[in-house]
Amino acid sequence: MSPQIHSRILIKHFLTVFLPLSALVGVVIGAIYYQQVQTEKVVLETNELGKVDLQTKVISGDFHSVVSDLMVISKQNELQRVLEGVNGQQQALSQEFLLFSRYKKLYDQIRFLDQSGKEVVRVNFNQGEPEIVPEEKLQVQAKRYWFNDTLRLNQGQVFVSPLDLNIERGQVEQPLKPMIRFGTPVFDSRGQKRGVVVLNYFGAKLLDNFNQAFANASSQGMLLNADGYWLKGAKTEDEWGFMFSGRKNRTFSQAFPQAWQEISQKESGQFQTAEGMFTFTTVYPLVEGQKSSTGAGQAFAPSQNQIDPKSYHWKIVSWVSPEALTTKSNRFLSQLLLLYAGLIGLIGIGSWLLARASVNRQMAKLELKQSEVQLRELVEREKILKTRLSSQIRNSLDLNMILSTVVVEVRELLQIDRCQFFWCHQEDESTSFELSQQACAPDLTEPLGCSPIQNVESLSEAVMQGNLLCFDDIATDSWLDFKSRNLLVTLGFKSLLIVSIQTQSGCLGVIVCEHTRALRPWSDDEVELIRGVADQLAIAIDQAQLYNQSRAATAAATAQAEQLNQVLQNLKQTQSQLIQTEKMSSLGQLVAGVAHEINNPVNFIYGNLTHVNEYTLGLLELVELYQKTNASPTPEVQAHIEAIDLDFMTEDLPKILVSMKMGANRIREIVLSLRNFSRLDEADMKPVNIHEGIDSTLLILQNRFKQTSGNAGIEIIKEYGDIPLVECYAGQLNQVFMNLISNAIDALDSYNSKRTLEDIEANPSQIVIRTELRNSDRITVQIADNGPGMNEVVKQRLFDPFFTTKAAGKGTGLGLAISAQIVAEKHNGAIWCISEPGQGAEFWVEIPINQSSKLATASTATLSRI
Repeated sequence: MSPQIHSRILIKHFLTVFLPLSALVGVVIGAIYYQQVQTEKVVLETNELGKVDLQTKVISGDFHSVVSDLMVISKQNELQRVLEGVNGQQQALSQEFLLFSRYKKLYDQIRFLDQSGKEVVRVNFNQGEPEIVPEEKLQVQAKRYWFNDTLRLNQGQVFVSPLDLNIERGQVEQPLKPMIRFGTPVFDSRGQKRGVVVLNYFGAKLLDNFNQAFANASSQGMLLNADGYWLKGAKTEDEWGFMFSGRKNRTFSQAFPQAWQEISQKESGQFQTAEGMFTFTTVYPLVEGQKSSTGAGQAFAPSQNQIDPKSYHWKIVSWVSPEALTTKSNRFLSQLLLLYAGLIGLIGIGSWLLARASVNRQMAKLELKQSEVQLRELVEREKILKTRLSSQIRNSLDLNMILSTVVVEVRELLQIDRCQFFWCHQEDESTSFELSQQACAPDLTEPLGCSPIQNVESLSEAVMQGNLLCFDDIATDSWLDFKSRNLLVTLGFKSLLIVSIQTQSGCLGVIVCEHTRALRPWSDDEVELIRGVADQLAIAIDQAQLYNQSRAATAAATAQAEQLNQVLQNLKQTQSQLIQTEKMSSLGQLVAGVAHEINNPVNFIYGNLTHVNEYTLGLLELVELYQKTNASPTPEVQAHIEAIDLDFMTEDLPKILVSMKMGANRIREIVLSLRNFSRLDEADMKPVNIHEGIDSTLLILQNRFKQTSGNAGIEIIKEYGDIPLVECYAGQLNQVFMNLISNAIDALDSYNSKRTLEDIEANPSQIVIRTELRNSDRITVQIADNGPGMNEVVKQRLFDPFFTTKAAGKGTGLGLAISAQIVAEKHNGAIWCISEPGQGAEFWVEIPINQSSKLATASTATLSRI
């Protein structure tokens, strides 16, 4: 055969193997890359939605906190005494403002102005050292827009200025000082408007909190006003464009025109353009009763227009640049391409080896056909053996199976006592042989248990050099030295045929054909047959190793995909844990702070009521004695007695004091319930009264049960059983009760909005809370409502993170997921739901009384009924 024909056949066989394997590996690599890209996209979208939603709640919470501070200041007793003209109260009011400024550290100025716009009291924050402004430095602010806009409000209304920069002497104050002014009118006891109270809130606090939420993230957080100007942007020089004449054209719409068209027309959303991925939402900080205006560009100019609460809004935008979107996927693609290149190299080498071996086989067949007649018998016998071996190799690529097949087929074909296959290992200067497979004749009474090449050094050296060794009669063979010949005869060997197998991968194997019961001459045909078997076995070994390498690469890719999926699950769990921690911390601090602030004045009132009662009774007794000793009072005294109705006052005053004491005691109970709910001082597990936690939760949610003009009200039915103290994390368990009862209230409110008044009166809304002891080692809490219920699809996903049936903006989908985590992981308990459409919903919480005994129940994801 000419070299040109040989090359063409070799290339054809190479491409036949190489192209399909390369395409298959490419498809697997592409699928892995696509899955990775999709996973990263879902994680990024979920994270960005969570960020903007969290910032909406933070901003609304900040506004609510400032308005609460404003209303507290406007109702201070010292301020009312100043309005009534009580001497010396102006200094007391200044001290109250000073203490408030030091405690809050949120307000640049706190001031009270009379109706003429003159400052009566003002406290400046003064870079962290609040001070009272002396009377001679107080100013008249009658021309400031925020003063006039606040003064025209009614009682209880609040004016909120736009978020802008502070202006002093007609110029923007440097360094920049973002500011929001909150103001409300104040009235005296006769209902006459006497001035305004104004808080200058540091806008930088709000913007710093906003910045921190996007720190160390791949996205850029932006805060825009209603006109698209940056309040917080990617570049400092682009911010506050509406305050500087040179920045009027620096707006979000100029930088991202396509994105602004989408953002300005919708409340919230998420989309992707050539400029990157944008996640946005609209925050409306103002609530009913709060007013605002467009403000004024000049220091003493009036506001241009009054705006309603819906027009006072900001846009929270999270922007992920195109580069950030593709960074991780590009890095992963590079890794996959390197892996693909390596695999292609291995496939190419293996394909070339297989092709060359295949061509060599074909050439050998052609040469055999052209051989002399005396070789035909050998060809036929070799063909039979190769056919049987090829059939076995095609059925399995397992190397041990191939080797086992070879030794069995060779022994049966040659009819010898034993055939063995050894692996040869060479380390440094030592050589060892490892028996891999062997086949013995059935009638062989006992295997020898030893190997000739392992015991004879000359044989080992010849095998390492790749020589074929053929011994018809070991006892008389002259190639062996005397010592080696005697050793082999002593071991029981009579005839040996040894052939080395050199593979392309560098592995060295040995086939040993042994005969021990009689002499076994080896014909040339049999020697050539063993050579052919060795060649074919070398190819099979290379092919099996290539197959194992491909399986290992596939297994590694599959493991990486599973690892990525596990990372996603861990990320979701971590996110829900972070949200739970932040939520519980914020709620606990708020409740504990409120309870602490209320507790001191209530204790003062409660403690002094006893003395007031004693003093009052003493005064009444004194009046009675005066009446007895002076039976004929003067006309003036008699007239005053009739004017104040002394008899009625004498009878009613003790009753009033008793009522006041009952009211103060009620406030103390409320404070105790709030502290019991927060449990900030109880970080460890301890036995607690579950009923107290439920009652505290109901007290906090009490305003949502009550019947109002716009709410039909919800009846709470408590069926408490006789249960012992339960070892638990009280604060976390209270959070579970809060989530479950709040969900029940939301479901009933939504259900009532679709019912007629007659239907509501006939079937009033109810929430039933039951507790009971089960099997003496655990307790259950059942919270049931008579709302619309839920179908099986919703029930199966109740405890999945981020799953919610509520409208956008009204639920995060984390409440039940967090509750399930608290019950199952923190308390070794179980939580499940029983519900049918139209039959209401009933949630069961079951936890052990002592944490040393865990519940042997199924997971929350599969529990749907008892």
